[in-house]
Amino acid sequence: MLKRVATVLCGVVLVGGSVGMIPGARAADVPYVTGGVGADSREELLAKESEYKLKIVVAATSGDYLADVKIVIEAPRNERVLDATMEGPILLAKLAPGTYTVRATSDAQTQAKTVTIPTQGQRQLDFRWDRKP
Repeated sequence: MLKRVATVLCGVVLVGGSVGMIPGARAADVPYVTGGVGADSREELLAKESEYKLKIVVAATSGDYLADVKIVIEAPRNERVLDATMEGPILLAKLAPGTYTVRATSDAQTQAKTVTIPTQGQRQLDFRWDRKP
């Protein structure tokens, strides 16, 4: 019995550690991709864009793209459906229709926005942060 519990826990750690680190990953059954560092990566994501309901773009107010932004998406009643760190300035997520709160954190500064995902089409959220030169 103890060996079985250890095996299950080990599997949970391995699966949990990979969420959000690779394109096509899932968090709470929400498929998403993140990236966009470099022109080729941005073009690849733009080609997949129509398959996703939510597009998040992060940048400095100067227009420079950012990476390593933590994204948390919650459904009503604070149910977390996505918790990821962006590998580039773009994150695409396949969310079910409904209203969500999206929190984006960069350099300990958090912004929150509410978005309603339609049954047809896509929504885009842009987050911008001031950066000191």
